[in-house]
Amino acid sequence: MDKLKNIKAVILDLDGTLLSPKLIMLPETKRTLLKLKEKGIKIIIASGRTPLIACSKTKELNINLPMILANGALIFDPNTNSIIDKTEMSKETISFFLKLSKEINNSLNIYTPKYIYLDENKIDSYILEAGDERCNLRSHDQLIIENEILLKCEFYGKDNGINPDLKCLVVEKSKHLGEDLYITSAHINYLEILNKNVNKHNGVVKVLKMLNLREDEVIAFGDSHNDLEMLANLPYSVAMGNASDEVKQAATYTTKSNNEDGIAYFIKNNTNIL
Repeated sequence: MDKLKNIKAVILDLDGTLLSPKLIMLPETKRTLLKLKEKGIKIIIASGRTPLIACSKTKELNINLPMILANGALIFDPNTNSIIDKTEMSKETISFFLKLSKEINNSLNIYTPKYIYLDENKIDSYILEAGDERCNLRSHDQLIIENEILLKCEFYGKDNGINPDLKCLVVEKSKHLGEDLYITSAHINYLEILNKNVNKHNGVVKVLKMLNLREDEVIAFGDSHNDLEMLANLPYSVAMGNASDEVKQAATYTTKSNNEDGIAYFIKNNTNIL
């Protein structure tokens, strides 16, 4: 392929993309991204995570641009620690899924800008698997739905993964809500549910408008189902080597895995930035 030119920004998913399987940035990936910043290339985060953990995992990059978080439900300013834009789920919908989770005995995580609310007995296992921080987590008992900005919820199946029939059950059971939903997944253990107008590409569109950038001036990297819209709709997109075949087919290009500095490898070999 010809090397990509005139790239002004790089958009990065976190888990499975920027972060290694150990949930850290590999040294070569970090060095490459810092070199991009020195050359004036913008680094934009597009993740399913909340602000606290997204900022924590990327602090070495000192990112000061709007972040696309909660799969696009939240546009967050890390400079002022404030919300730029949000797309909420209704309180009735969250209440319904909380009740459903108890009926089917399947844990439910509820995301707000500040906290993730989950089953008390799942907090420790969630920290181990997701690399989250305890200060970012609360139990369902501490949730006052009426007072919260509700971004997304996700069924969580740590022990056995998500039942393949769960998505069908969620769609069927939620028909009466009168709210169309966007259902996706960042991992085999999660089934994420959001407002129908939310996905990472819609979040990218908002942030590019803020930064006065065109879609053909950016390149996006991702690995999971919740990256599909972003990878499929941008002219230049890259699926990590650890991505599924579905994600690879949606992207324009593929690279090495997140455990092999796939971002750095692609930027060095397929763009004229460095």
